Amino acid sequence: MRCPRCSSPVGPDQDWCLECGAPARTRLAPTPNWQLPTVAIGAVVALAGALLAFAFVKLTNDDDIPAGTTPTAVVQTAPPAVITPPPVATPTPTATTTAPSQPAAPSTVVPGQTTPATTTPGATTTTGAAPTVPPPDPATTAPAPRTTPAPRTTPAPRRTTTR
Repeated sequence: MRCPRCSSPVGPDQDWCLECGAPARTRLAPTPNWQLPTVAIGAVVALAGALLAFAFVKLTNDDDIPAGTTPTAVVQTAPPAVITPPPVATPTPTATTTAPSQPAAPSTVVPGQTTPATTTPGATTTTGAAPTVPPPDPATTAPAPRTTPAPRTTPAPRRTTTR
């Protein structure tokens, strides 16, 4: 057999030519052509970059603002609504009141809380118009104070002696 490259004689047990070093019986596959896939990937990356830059310019919309100024937001506010409270009827004192037969209980007053009018049994009140007392506003009433229980103590263990 002869070498395919230099035509020198190659023995039956030789895999490589002794003259040029070429493979005698082994065929090497040619390297693949990576030029087309490389160009295609480069074109896709360039197109994506161009689209990203175009989208960024469109979203920022800086075309109509001079270079040295900072944009400020203009917020239009509606004029504040005027709330007029309903007229309060003031009672005219044209009544006679008798004294209560029982002493009045002491009242607990919480700051910021309005107390409704109370009537004592046995007392009579006659007025021209009944006064209106608004219910207490939950946003302005103070919560009742909380009490915390005293900490518990455990008794010391008893010592037992054995005799």
